[in-house]
Amino acid sequence: MKPAKKIAVIDIGSNSCRMVIYEQAGGALIPYFNEKAMAGLGRDLAETGRLSPSGRELALQTFHRFRAITNSLDITMIRAVATAAVREAIDGEEFKETAERILGVPIQVLTGADEGRLSAVGVRVGTFEPKGLVADLGGTSMELLPLADDEKGETFLLGPLARSKDADLSPEKRAKAIRKILAGGKLTSSHKGGKLYAVGGAWRNVAAVHMMLCNYPLRVAHGYTMSRTDVRNVIDAADLAKSDKLTREQLQGVSKRRFDTLLHAAILLSTLMEQLDTDKAVISSFGLRDGVAAEGMKADGARGLLDAVPLFLRSTKESILFGQELYRFITPIADQFKQSEPVLQAICLMADAGARMHPDHRANLVYEQVLRAPVPALSHNQRLFAAYAAASRYTFKFIEAPGYAGMLKLSMKRRAKILGCAMRLAGVYSGRSGPILATARLEMNDDTLCMHIDRDYGDLVSETVERRLAQLAGLMKLHPRLIVE
Repeated sequence: MKPAKKIAVIDIGSNSCRMVIYEQAGGALIPYFNEKAMAGLGRDLAETGRLSPSGRELALQTFHRFRAITNSLDITMIRAVATAAVREAIDGEEFKETAERILGVPIQVLTGADEGRLSAVGVRVGTFEPKGLVADLGGTSMELLPLADDEKGETFLLGPLARSKDADLSPEKRAKAIRKILAGGKLTSSHKGGKLYAVGGAWRNVAAVHMMLCNYPLRVAHGYTMSRTDVRNVIDAADLAKSDKLTREQLQGVSKRRFDTLLHAAILLSTLMEQLDTDKAVISSFGLRDGVAAEGMKADGARGLLDAVPLFLRSTKESILFGQELYRFITPIADQFKQSEPVLQAICLMADAGARMHPDHRANLVYEQVLRAPVPALSHNQRLFAAYAAASRYTFKFIEAPGYAGMLKLSMKRRAKILGCAMRLAGVYSGRSGPILATARLEMNDDTLCMHIDRDYGDLVSETVERRLAQLAGLMKLHPRLIVE
């Protein structure tokens, strides 16, 4: 594992100014510090053609703070970008020059095509082999970009600040106006039925509101999938909130600052899904800023995941080696798990996550840690599987909290438990040593699960090893057999 270095990305948007400091190692990008100011630079742009005066003041104050933080942390790799508001405003160039003096770094004013391309880079870093369209919603514009390299993107002035005059219209009339604007593009016609990746804080807020409405316990935006009915429920709730105080308070409890843009963002997402004839929108927390940080890196979702796990867990060389040998050890029974190779490799790298935790509590602590880890590429179902397997590595009788009980199918829980038991067997045999684990292998033979051990290591076979092998074989409905060769 390469040593981590810090990269700061400053994103000067139409609605917010944000700095994310990443720890980067290999293909991994793990957020170290994340702060935003809802400056609203583009708030008055549609009426005046200029940046909001109060927004300018707040943004420039924020930049002094950003520079103090990057100086204190000795960060030399700082990438600053500005999007639609600075690009479109009459006074955008003047603001850019002032901001550059404060930040001490050049600011790249992105074109709409740049925004779309970098958002697509971010989605690729955060997802396993994504295909379809990326839609990145900012304060002023929405960028649509195909994930295929040979197609160009499109920019639409459909951000909530650009469409603020629609606030008094009914949801139906707002949707009609959006359809008319989208009709000027070609991508919604050429990508019908494909998958849509929704990028941007406004759409993450739509997902967060839906999670609240349906009491969904796994409050992780990345990988959350919404149907048109799901989005419609958010529209209905946001529309009701205009006249119902209790509903308004509930929605503001999710994000008070984004409440005013909630209805527009939901209507836009619903209309875009309708135009694409798709019933699935995948929320991506990876987007523009991640694309800016990752530009020039050789990274994709699989590599990002496998590099991110040890970075997040602060794994030692020994635990990484153990995880790598553990993947080799479970490979002969990999058909039992119905998971992709990168997911299984990542789970094996998580096998030592609870090593330093109290033994009475580590199964539950590891479950929560894996479930919410800031790593890329995992869908919610894969997170649930990985968390259940990692917890089962520490106890044969793991039961998740009631709120999560119905989220993973019983058949998948059984598969995750088999994986957890295999990791327990490997851990107790080897003492969590990769070189020792290399002396053992599993084999499925007719109705028998065999564990072969080099004869020079026969002394490592204990009653506990035999019991763990019997537990694993029992779950697999096989007979256990231990062979010292």
